[in-house]
Amino acid sequence: MTGNKLIEPELEDLRTLVARVLEVESAEVTDEANLVEDLGVDSLLLLEVAARILQRYGIRVGDAAISEVETLDEIHQLVLAGQKG
Repeated sequence: MTGNKLIEPELEDLRTLVARVLEVESAEVTDEANLVEDLGVDSLLLLEVAARILQRYGIRVGDAAISEVETLDEIHQLVLAGQKG
């Protein structure tokens, strides 16, 4: 064991992470907001979100999986599933 403890993927922390990638206020990234329709997210931004998730949490989110998400809650569920295995 290395002693490095990764941050737990809390919903609010993910909201902040996504908001930073999108360069918007965290309040704009609601749980139900459609990332594409409401926030203008494209596939490249989703890949950037996946890269930041890997960097912050050490959880690899596949390109195909991240491209299918529509909301922050779906990203959260994807990250939690990746954390479990």
